[in-house]
Amino acid sequence: MDTIGTRTIETERLILRRYRVEDAEDMFNNWTSDPEVTKFLSWPTHTSIDFTRSLLTKWVSYYEDGKTYNWGITQKGDDRVIGNIAVVERDERTCSYELGYCLGKAFWGQGIMPEALRAVIDYLFEGESDLQRVYATHDLRNPKSGRVMQKAGMHFDGILRGSKKNIHGIHDTAYYSVLRSDRLTQEQYEALFEEMYPNFFENEYVRNIPEDETVSEQILRLQEFDPGCYEKYFRENVTFGYFDGDLEELRKDVAAVVGHWPQFFNENSRIYCGYIDGRVASFCLIEDFGEHVVNGVHCKIGGPGCVGTLAEYRNRGIGLSMIRNVTQILRDEFYDYSYIHYTYEPQWYGLLGYKTVLRWNGRGYIRDEGKQ
Repeated sequence: MDTIGTRTIETERLILRRYRVEDAEDMFNNWTSDPEVTKFLSWPTHTSIDFTRSLLTKWVSYYEDGKTYNWGITQKGDDRVIGNIAVVERDERTCSYELGYCLGKAFWGQGIMPEALRAVIDYLFEGESDLQRVYATHDLRNPKSGRVMQKAGMHFDGILRGSKKNIHGIHDTAYYSVLRSDRLTQEQYEALFEEMYPNFFENEYVRNIPEDETVSEQILRLQEFDPGCYEKYFRENVTFGYFDGDLEELRKDVAAVVGHWPQFFNENSRIYCGYIDGRVASFCLIEDFGEHVVNGVHCKIGGPGCVGTLAEYRNRGIGLSMIRNVTQILRDEFYDYSYIHYTYEPQWYGLLGYKTVLRWNGRGYIRDEGKQ
């Protein structure tokens, strides 16, 4: 992997810069000598400024190789270092970096560490085209560090028991990460959409959508899907499963929801339904959108389509429970993403973790500035 090394990073409140040997006193006073800061770190509390200065002299020398990522955190208007953030492990095989960080106790609770962490993640992905994953870990006994990762936009991957060692010994470890494929731009989502739905905006029914309406496209990375995020308990006899009944009867139900949808329900369709006492209450297709390259990574994409609930069964949670099940099916079948196309109900799907990545109307894409 090509590396760009440690360069100055500026954020709204911070400047992250290379260390200098003369930073030793501030480094010692602000964090290396404080047992509260070093409590869950892999190195012991420093007992003398001479030790800190010796360590810092080594760190400064490492900058010469152009491969070291190690920043001192300073606040704008005050050049004293108050904390540290660095790449502490790298895996060339998986193109991934692990970040480690610490911050002087006097500066906790001000949002400084999440701000620095976000900035370094951006710097690494923008500077190294081969980098695919940035991750960080924490001892389970230090949940505050996990909250820093969450605030920086990192995704919780899970817990590995007995996987790391710090000054207390071997410990269970929580892992958080950001993938390059998590960081798609508006333009990249548009390119993916146009690959999945060529010439979409040339369709007459699309052009007829009024300017004052907003349609959404949504996506969910299935490794992040939590099936427990939505639980509904029904008083009625509600069941879910693949449709195996009279297709013509189902088409009548579909037509009662959206008149032109029955054409999409045929013998080759994967149809999944919610039932009340054996009667179809909600329905959808399980669609396969094929493999696509998402930010340089080949990904398998599927999703629920033509999602509907009969009028008499709405507002009971049956439809969303059905989509939760379908999302789990896609995950079990090793799809990478579940995609929701053409919805007016983004908040509804958002309850399952789907996020809106594109908005459009008959004129085309609606971008952040409101320009199309």
